Amino acid sequence: MRIAYTILVPLLSTALSQAAEHGGSPKPRFDHTTQPGLRRTEPNAPSSTASPSTAVPRTLRSPAPTGQPTTAQANGGSPAAPPAPGSPARTGPAPAAIEHDTVILTNEQHFLGTVLSDQPDPAWVAINTGSGVLRIARDRVARVEYGLTARMGKVKADDLAALVDLAMWCRANARNPQALELLTKAVALAGCDLKTRGLYAQLVDEQEGADKALPLYIAYRNAGGTEPEIIARLSELETARTAWEEQMRALGLDPGATAAAGAPMAAATSSAVEEGYEKYKWDSDSLDWSSPAKPTLITLVTPEGPRRVMQVDVEPHPSKPNVDKAAIVLRRPLVLRSGAKLTMLVANRGTSDLRLGIAVKSGAEWTYYESKPQSVTATQSGQEFTQLSFDLGASDFKAQATGWAHSARIANLEQVRELQILLHNGPKSGSVWIAGIAFEGGE
Repeated sequence: MRIAYTILVPLLSTALSQAAEHGGSPKPRFDHTTQPGLRRTEPNAPSSTASPSTAVPRTLRSPAPTGQPTTAQANGGSPAAPPAPGSPARTGPAPAAIEHDTVILTNEQHFLGTVLSDQPDPAWVAINTGSGVLRIARDRVARVEYGLTARMGKVKADDLAALVDLAMWCRANARNPQALELLTKAVALAGCDLKTRGLYAQLVDEQEGADKALPLYIAYRNAGGTEPEIIARLSELETARTAWEEQMRALGLDPGATAAAGAPMAAATSSAVEEGYEKYKWDSDSLDWSSPAKPTLITLVTPEGPRRVMQVDVEPHPSKPNVDKAAIVLRRPLVLRSGAKLTMLVANRGTSDLRLGIAVKSGAEWTYYESKPQSVTATQSGQEFTQLSFDLGASDFKAQATGWAHSARIANLEQVRELQILLHNGPKSGSVWIAGIAFEGGE
């Protein structure tokens, strides 16, 4: 028995050694990018008929805490091809779902990442998973599905069918900016059909705005397009444009042919028409000492977008020719600092020059102070804003205490009861736009 055991043990050892050397094909090798050049190969599979679910995991694990590289396992394959000499390590986070490429093996296992196109050996497929580069024998790859980034890089600018096909794919996958980029090239090519041009108009509408899309929609309809959704959108935009043109004409403006036409243009002293105290409720003052005035808050279309301004229309006093100015009143308590300035933008919409001033009532006695008026000249367009500034700390207001001479200083600025805007129109009618009413500075 001892002799038989002595003979059997060496034979078993030799058989096991040979099985270890020839027990199956090596796995694909995983190059971990935290240690360039370090490569680790998994032991051979116990059997070439192992279950795919155990042979290839569906996800790649992160590096172990010890810092050692993790090995991705895929059943079968030939020994891994070495990287090209001097090739840089490819690292970075795995791309988003729609952007990534997918390598699908013959056993239906998936690897997500970026397929590398600069591989020297065509017998291998390499994919950057974000944690490193995985190389898989091509005969184990059933197919490669390329993601958005790869597809955008491969499509040719003069291939109409490919541009439209990829644009439709982008649209279906909620990548509308890329779809617009592709169709912008497609509609410039001969043979682009009406359906594609309709989709292009919709993408322009969604991504760049209705102003740019409207002529594209009109061209689509004029060419015979009948898609109900597109025609309904065109009708909506045409109705909105008609309403805007009517608004501009009601304000005495010519809408013109561009979006900028009819928009107020700020003078050199101001680059924008910003909303200020004009947004609050202003009232016309009593006809006992004021000409008729009608303040109205309106919305104008400007290159920067919709702007609300206050339009004030004034008329001569119907029965008191000695009343030469109209007043509108903001009955809102204000707490102002000494030395503050009141600024506003004013556009004279009439044909005659006029003057504009301010007045305040302050303190427990509601003491009245009135500024010197400033000129607002008429312009050809009636849309040019001029910035006016009133120094509330100056000693040039008129009040009862100074015999109505312009030598008073406003008292009790911290207790302003009323703010008035005065239009010195005399015996003439007039109209102004006022915007950006604000207080600046002060101690």
